[in-house]
Amino acid sequence: MGGNKSHNGNNPDKITPLDSRHNKGAGRGETDPPPEDSSLGELLIHMRRVRQAVPVNTRLREELRARLLQMQAAEGTGGTQRPGAASTPEGAPQPGATSAGKGMPPSPAQPAGKGRWPKYFWLFPAVLLLAAGCWLWWSALAPKTLEAGTTREISRFWLEDSPLEFACAPRGRGFLAVRGSALLLLDQYGNQTGIVKPPGGQSYAWPALTPSGDQLALVRRYETGEAEIIRAAMPAVPLAPEAAPQVERALAGAAVLLKVDKGKNPAGLAWSPDGKTLAYSLEEPGGKEEIFLLTGGKEPVSLGPGRNPAWSPDGSRLAVERAGPAGEPELWLVTPGGGDVRRLTGGRQPAWSPRGYLAFIRAKTTERVLTYSRDGSPLFTVRQRQEEIRTINPELLGERPPKQKENQTLSTDRLLLAPDTTPGGTELNWLRQLEMEGVREPRTLLLDQLNNYQSIHFSPDGKTLLVARRDGGTVALVQVELREKTTGRGEKQ
Repeated sequence: MGGNKSHNGNNPDKITPLDSRHNKGAGRGETDPPPEDSSLGELLIHMRRVRQAVPVNTRLREELRARLLQMQAAEGTGGTQRPGAASTPEGAPQPGATSAGKGMPPSPAQPAGKGRWPKYFWLFPAVLLLAAGCWLWWSALAPKTLEAGTTREISRFWLEDSPLEFACAPRGRGFLAVRGSALLLLDQYGNQTGIVKPPGGQSYAWPALTPSGDQLALVRRYETGEAEIIRAAMPAVPLAPEAAPQVERALAGAAVLLKVDKGKNPAGLAWSPDGKTLAYSLEEPGGKEEIFLLTGGKEPVSLGPGRNPAWSPDGSRLAVERAGPAGEPELWLVTPGGGDVRRLTGGRQPAWSPRGYLAFIRAKTTERVLTYSRDGSPLFTVRQRQEEIRTINPELLGERPPKQKENQTLSTDRLLLAPDTTPGGTELNWLRQLEMEGVREPRTLLLDQLNNYQSIHFSPDGKTLLVARRDGGTVALVQVELREKTTGRGEKQ
């Protein structure tokens, strides 16, 4: 039809693609120009002139086309070039390397910005390693202290003239306590599972277990006044009801480590960390007390005056209690050889944790306000000497603690258990009497010193502190969970 003749291959107005076959230098003639009076013809002439004015790098275009085909083949076969795929001719210059390629965009095989991230990828693990190193350094070298956690009452006993003496078996096997001259067996929950009574005319005191729990040392006293220190092999079983007969047989065949003359009183037994040396104090009739070390059948070695010895975790030192010039108890550090002796601080009943913390009991004057006047000032107060439990890490002081003056305390010790400030019957009766008399001026009640803590011991793993605490007419054996806290510089407790 006539309408289709204008679009066949012989129509001079047909627009053809811009490729090498229609390039001016390809050897083909140009299509005849359309009529001048046609606006479409003018547009075609203008476009042809623009095409002729812009140079085309034919070789670069072919190289880019071959590179794209090569990349598509590699992606389609998992990185393996397909047979017959176009490639860059050997020896041909790379795209962008010739003058004709200047100003061209980056090759598709290497997008702009690729390769920058791998260059700095090592920064991420380096930052993590630096943070981990700082955390380990702070955890190892930062000052630490102990904090009291959950408190659990294990058992309760009637108050006697002598303090509650007890020992803790390792790995949660249970506890040993002496009451009424007999040895009581308690399980890990505080239930009494057995009792071992001594033969007639004898009594037991001061039980001490080795850190492994396989050896038990006891003081065996006689009615005639003599005493001896014995050692028995403990069964490696929990202190359940079936363990009582085994302990009784072991005590019946116990070995005598030391016999003490009449009138002398051995006390405060404590095994060294390796379980080979036994430290104890010996009280003479005149009241003088002295620390001795007993090792494998050898003669006892004196470490000078003191009582209640406690071994350091490495066995290189002992903390002992001595009387100060004014009669107040003090803590001293001594070596097993007896050469180096240093005053540490004021306090009594030292207990050394396997983690390095030293706990002790110290008395302090407390003042409690019972009532206030209308203007908010204290009206009726109570002043009393009460005891608290404090801790210190002697390792932070170095091998030689600083020399202390008389009645001086260390600034590095920390409060662990505070005294009980709950008003008792004495305070309430005093308030009732003042109310009946109509007293309205400030008054202070002075009470005698209250020694509410009898003894303290760390568990073999150092995770808990066992406290014998006086409570009215009874003594409660309390277990205190411990946790370490990292303290900042200048932090006060």
